[in-house]
Amino acid sequence: MRIFVKLFFMFTAVLLVSLNMTINTEASLSKPKLNFGQIERMDIITDVLPEGEKVVGIAVKYKKKISNVSLSTMSYEVNALHGENTAKRTITKVYANTSPELSEQGKNGNFVIIELDKNDPIAGTLFYDFRTGINTRLPLEYTVTQVKNIETVIGNNIPTTPNVIVNTGEINLIVDDFSEKNISDKNGNFLNYRLFEPTNTIEKQPLVLFLHGAGERGVSNDVQLLANKGAVSWAAPEQQAKNSAYVAAPQAAIGDWWTTQTNINLLLELIETLKNEYPIDPDRIYITGISMGGMGTWSLIQSHPELFAAAIPVCGTGNVNLGKNLVNLPIWVTHSADDTTVPVSGSRNMINAIEAAGGKVVRAEYAGNLGIDAANAAAQQLVNKAKDTGSHTLYSEFTRGTTPINGHFAWIPTYENNVMKNWLFTNVKGQ
Repeated sequence: MRIFVKLFFMFTAVLLVSLNMTINTEASLSKPKLNFGQIERMDIITDVLPEGEKVVGIAVKYKKKISNVSLSTMSYEVNALHGENTAKRTITKVYANTSPELSEQGKNGNFVIIELDKNDPIAGTLFYDFRTGINTRLPLEYTVTQVKNIETVIGNNIPTTPNVIVNTGEINLIVDDFSEKNISDKNGNFLNYRLFEPTNTIEKQPLVLFLHGAGERGVSNDVQLLANKGAVSWAAPEQQAKNSAYVAAPQAAIGDWWTTQTNINLLLELIETLKNEYPIDPDRIYITGISMGGMGTWSLIQSHPELFAAAIPVCGTGNVNLGKNLVNLPIWVTHSADDTTVPVSGSRNMINAIEAAGGKVVRAEYAGNLGIDAANAAAQQLVNKAKDTGSHTLYSEFTRGTTPINGHFAWIPTYENNVMKNWLFTNVKGQ
């Protein structure tokens, strides 16, 4: 009897387990999939604007093609964590696309692009430490929640979900096109640098060397591209379409200056290395730099004017005693009248020194916050004046109180000006 009872309970237990498994299996089959299962990845999109790098969008990749008309700015919610700062980001545009790219118009595709307000207080990716004067890139974490139903192209509903999607990676516009490299000397001194290579590598191409300011020093090998458009503006697709070129952006170490002999030698070695490894035209090597990089630009062109075809030193200063070395080199100098970091006298004195040595100089003063067309027109007037007078030494001074953000930021109206950038490439050594 005891054996019978024991067997009865064992059979009952097995039956209940089997029944429970069947019920759970049926329940799981009928349970709707979470949205997370329909998404393959989510990447944040960054862009370097005149004021620095910002997170400007998000690309969400779905496993199925999404109907563009089913999307709106109310479809998602985006929250950001930049370092220790958290905030909700403002969505300005939502559309489907066939690739993880920003677009003027949406089209059915596997990607949903969420564009974000560039003026959000938390949009920027860099932290500037006023104690050290150094920029660093913040760790970024973004979450996306689908808060409205959307549809696939065949009309299937993708319902909302409380789950949030954390960014898988990043798409850094233009910056991703720069490879990471470094160069060193026999004494162990080194420079990290970024290099952009044009699509046309059959014919010899120009080289643009960009020297960053003091705030971008370090070993990260990224902030020299991110803090402003001094490097990336030359690599932008529309610029490359007009003036194809290699673009090199080295990074000085914290505490270093471009004007030290060690860094001067490393920069010269960098140029020679690039000339040997890539099809670079030795008659079209250009240099530009801002603030500390403007000083480095003056230092290099004063000591080696024969190496460069033209230069654009921005808000820098040089050695007026060597102005005589620059009489024959095409130079376009820019500075803001109310620069309190590097006084405008630094550029004025250098221009005057070149003129005193026999160089023909043309000058212009106009606002740094002009619209694109007006700024290009003002720059073109100076170019025309230079042609009429036979001058290749140009000086643009931005009037007091007009330079965006800060009187020191003369690089904003400089690198946003197409006439200035086009002028650089019109200069070829020996012509």
